[in-house]
Amino acid sequence: MFGFWGQEQKTKPICIPCLKKLLDSDGKETGIKQRIQKWLDEENISYNAIGEPRHLFHFALEEVGPLRMNIEVFQEKRNLDIVMGFMTFLSKDLTFRIYKFSQKEKEQFKQKVDDFLSTLRVDYRTGIRVGYEVISERGHYGAKYFIKTKSHDFDKEKFLKILEMTKNTGEKSDDFLNQTLRN
Repeated sequence: MFGFWGQEQKTKPICIPCLKKLLDSDGKETGIKQRIQKWLDEENISYNAIGEPRHLFHFALEEVGPLRMNIEVFQEKRNLDIVMGFMTFLSKDLTFRIYKFSQKEKEQFKQKVDDFLSTLRVDYRTGIRVGYEVISERGHYGAKYFIKTKSHDFDKEKFLKILEMTKNTGEKSDDFLNQTLRN
C-alpha cells in the first residue's frame, strides 16, 4: 500500500523533537495545557495558572489530598517533559531538633533520609522518572520532589496516576519525617 510518504511498510516514525517542531514551531503551547485544565475541572481540583515566561504552562494545584498540599504541574518551553511535584519544609520544631543533633546523629539522620528517598524510585520503563533534592533556605530544611514524563503519551489516566503518586509521596514523606524526628 502506498501512503503519502511511500510504501507503508517502509515508513519510519517521526522523532519526538521533529514532532515538537511541527506542533510547536514558534514556542506556543500545543494543547496539553487545555487538556490538563479540563482534567482538573473534571476532577474538581482547584488550581491557579502561573505566568512563568520559561514555561509553556504552569499550574499550582491547591490543597490537594489529606495533607492539603500545593502541587505544581508545568512544562518548560525547551523541554518535552511534563513535570509534577511539590516542595515541603520541616516545621520550626523539627528544624530545631536537627540543629541540636550531634555530628553522629546528623549522619544517621542523613542515612535514614537517603534510604527513604531511595524507596521513591519507579520503573523507568513506564516512562515516568522520579527525582528529589534536599534543600535549605534561610535555615529551614526541606525537599523538592518531582515526577517527569514525556508529553507525547500524556493522557488523563497517566495524569491522575502521577497526581496520586505525588500525593502519596507527600504523605509518606510527612509520616517518615515525623516518625524519624520524634524518636
